[in-house]
Amino acid sequence: MRKIVGLFIMLVVSTTAANLSAQNEVDLNSLLTQINADSVLRTVNDLENFGSRFALRSGGNIEVAEYIVQRLENYGITACVDSFYYESNNWLVGDYAQWFYNVRGVLPSENPKDDSIVIVGAHLDAISYDSNYSLLEQAPGADDNASGVAVMLELARICHANRLHFKRDIHFMAYDGEELGLVGSYNDAWKRDTASDRVAVMLNNDMVSYQPDDDWKLTLHWYDNALDIVSRAAEICSQYTDITPVVPTEEENGTSRYSDSYAYYQFGFRAVFAIEYTFSTSYHTYHDVSDSNNYDFLAEVARYNMAMLVTYTELDNTVGVAEQTVAPMACLYPNPVTDKACLQYRLSDNSFVGITVTDLLGRVVLQQNLPAQTAGIHLVELDLSQLPSGVYLCRIRTDKGSETLKIARK
Repeated sequence: MRKIVGLFIMLVVSTTAANLSAQNEVDLNSLLTQINADSVLRTVNDLENFGSRFALRSGGNIEVAEYIVQRLENYGITACVDSFYYESNNWLVGDYAQWFYNVRGVLPSENPKDDSIVIVGAHLDAISYDSNYSLLEQAPGADDNASGVAVMLELARICHANRLHFKRDIHFMAYDGEELGLVGSYNDAWKRDTASDRVAVMLNNDMVSYQPDDDWKLTLHWYDNALDIVSRAAEICSQYTDITPVVPTEEENGTSRYSDSYAYYQFGFRAVFAIEYTFSTSYHTYHDVSDSNNYDFLAEVARYNMAMLVTYTELDNTVGVAEQTVAPMACLYPNPVTDKACLQYRLSDNSFVGITVTDLLGRVVLQQNLPAQTAGIHLVELDLSQLPSGVYLCRIRTDKGSETLKIARK
């Protein structure tokens, strides 16, 4: 199998340069020069300053999620906290029942080439324990995984600063509960599978800032449904960064199961997982602080991601972001809901709005047709108090398109 995979990768890589030549090299190289170490360091410092981002701490990671939402909105990207309640058991903490807080931000396309989504994701939580596996109060998680979140937010910053627009929607995702068994990413991948989303690629970054020497390498873990993607990723990393990409053999690829991209793979979505080749000596300890990391290296990882983003979405030079008219970006809260939920959505133009809630058999249980509404953010209260407990789908329709969200009724 190792030889077959290696041969396949070489064949795909040999054709990648031709594919990349179709991109606007001047524009892309200009974008890559704007990524800088100080910018990604700022994000790592901000996340480290929470003291702990352990998902099961009192109050959970709601403040962390809200910080990331605010950063995305500062970059003109509509974002919301996707909260969910989850009960399970973990080898380290035992039984638990907790609210978790994912973040989803969306940069929609204007002239889409298809309905596929490109996801840039990283987990927002952190964990710290001693040599006896006793949990510690401080979990700064600078490398694991403030670094991955920093890459995601840096891409959002570059998109906003250059008024970029693409031919595929981009979803900026931050996942809660990764350290407890990929809780947040499994939840999101399940929702996307339920909604029949199409994902062109999920770019996962987890621990991408520890680099103690001059031999800069980045491991690109792969999945058997996306060998062409890891091949292209390796070529892009070599072409656009000062990092040497390392594609592991089948025997070395076991780590691919231990980060958020694996949850997407389990649902049939295609992904690639980037992680530092030289593994951090501060893994899961209170020593995982910002001073331990290399931010010039982290900026190079962000450049690899930016080049991947452009490759899989394609820059659209027909209209600026500020001029776009797009389908709505919606979110529901609280979710799960007891009686009433608030549906928040954004309209880029004046539009009618239709809201339909169905059960999983497609039967309509609630419907609202609203009069024409103006562009902007709107809130609608949905009364679900008469519905039995279960899972429902809420579809919001406008002149520009539709979006479907899952609701859990307690």
